Amino acid sequence: MQTWMSFGLGAAALLVVGCGAAPQGDPGAGGGSGAPGNGGGGSASTGGSPQGGGGTHPSGSGGASQGNGFDDGKLFQDAGPVTAPPAEDAGTGPADAGPKPEAGGPPADGTTATAKVGSLGLDAVFTQKGADVILVVTATKCPAGSHAFRIHEGFACDDPTNKPVWGGKRGDGISPLVCGADQKGTFTYTRSGADPTLKWTIGDQSLTTDVTLHPIFVDNSCGTFF
Repeated sequence: MQTWMSFGLGAAALLVVGCGAAPQGDPGAGGGSGAPGNGGGGSASTGGSPQGGGGTHPSGSGGASQGNGFDDGKLFQDAGPVTAPPAEDAGTGPADAGPKPEAGGPPADGTTATAKVGSLGLDAVFTQKGADVILVVTATKCPAGSHAFRIHEGFACDDPTNKPVWGGKRGDGISPLVCGADQKGTFTYTRSGADPTLKWTIGDQSLTTDVTLHPIFVDNSCGTFF
């Protein structure tokens, strides 16, 4: 008889505890509210049951997390404000570091242009080097002997003003092309930029100095820049 009463009192005590309100636990510590619709229980990730501990109230009653799937502002409240990215990341970026001519100066070093005279198998490569221009000529089908190399006025081989030498003397004074019996020849010539009446430039569209605007002549054979 005594044993039965002890058991009954224990069951009653358990019943009282089970009927009480769910404890208001920390949302990350196991007590408190479970998922919506399941009542209290605790977080499934820290020991609480994912189904809650009991009850069927649609919103639960404990803890701060309501199971809405996103941070509603109650978590990570110490996060700093969002700032704009640096200017380089925003698409502006640093200026192009490639070679550029100085204002009023010659084109950048390494600027090149090539004129061709197809009938002679000739390439004339002009390369800017500071204020100077280096000319390298190679031919593979020219008659044996010495051939005058000049730059003429006008802008094409069929231009009626192409007869005079460019600038009177700007297009003259260039080394001749000498070809051998194998019809091949080559030479290298440097036009100094020190004399403004003779200097050349490449591709800067100067009507006074840009050699690429004019046809070249080897004797009477004409070629233009590509």
